[in-house]
Amino acid sequence: MFLNHEHVEFTRIGDVQIPDHYFNRIKTGIEELDSIFGNGILPGSTITLIANPGTGKSVFSLILAEKLTQQGYKVGYTSGEEDIRQIAYNAKRLNVKNLQIATITNVEDIVKHMENMDLLVIDSFQCLTTDNDLNSRQKIQHFVNTLVKKAKVYNCALLFIVQMTTSGELKGGTTLPYAVDVNLRIDKDKDLGKDYRIIDVYKNRFGPTAQYKAIMESTGYTFLGIYEPEEKVKESKVSKSQVRKDTIMNMVEPPLITVSRVSQELDISIQTANNLLRELASENKLCKYGRGSDSVWKVNTVKEDIFLTELVKELELK
Repeated sequence: MFLNHEHVEFTRIGDVQIPDHYFNRIKTGIEELDSIFGNGILPGSTITLIANPGTGKSVFSLILAEKLTQQGYKVGYTSGEEDIRQIAYNAKRLNVKNLQIATITNVEDIVKHMENMDLLVIDSFQCLTTDNDLNSRQKIQHFVNTLVKKAKVYNCALLFIVQMTTSGELKGGTTLPYAVDVNLRIDKDKDLGKDYRIIDVYKNRFGPTAQYKAIMESTGYTFLGIYEPEEKVKESKVSKSQVRKDTIMNMVEPPLITVSRVSQELDISIQTANNLLRELASENKLCKYGRGSDSVWKVNTVKEDIFLTELVKELELK
């Protein structure tokens, strides 16, 4: 974090003027995604996103950037890892259409674009270059100092994708993670399933630290809120998610159970309602009929029907 050392005298906390942008977070409109950053991204903040290859760093970043673009924010995605045609090809299956992309790696050129951006994704930190004649260590320090400082000056949030070595070490050392405001790490969770991801916010200067659960599919991420290991869940009270699920399962028909109805009756977003219905379907508690906005959901009685069929067969054999 770039610190302003102009204030060298002690000041009473109550007299400190807090900038307006501290209270105006950049939000995607998806509650489960915004909560990862502490109810939205603080303008001018800097973030690292760390993960092993193939875990979903770029997918996460593209989805985040596209959702913010859809909310009217000016967002850019610059890559030194792929050509824009490759990015566009991969973005197509994620339904990412509106995001501005480029392949700028020169730090001095990147800074010129930051003045007109709300958020800029840099993929990746290890691909950055400079016109200055510096050794490797000096370059890293130059990249960090320049970009973190300009992020604060222009109120342009930065998301750095950071690569890891095969041994699990950060490429380029720890200078960047120490300097930024937020550190995220995405890991696969084999216990939950091959598509599950745990997003670990282990440093956040402007919000809480916690772990969040998500599912990564070919079409992108489904964000599922805070993750708690099983032993913690057993000791804790019933989660808000479970209360909502129980409410859905107890809904009286008619009217039909739809995403819109769940959203209205539970006073939650369409995305959250859809997530809850999908989870109930994956638990074989609900069955989905139809597609898109016309979909309806019914309590799953398939298991009971199979049980009765098998029981009748057994009785006939006797």
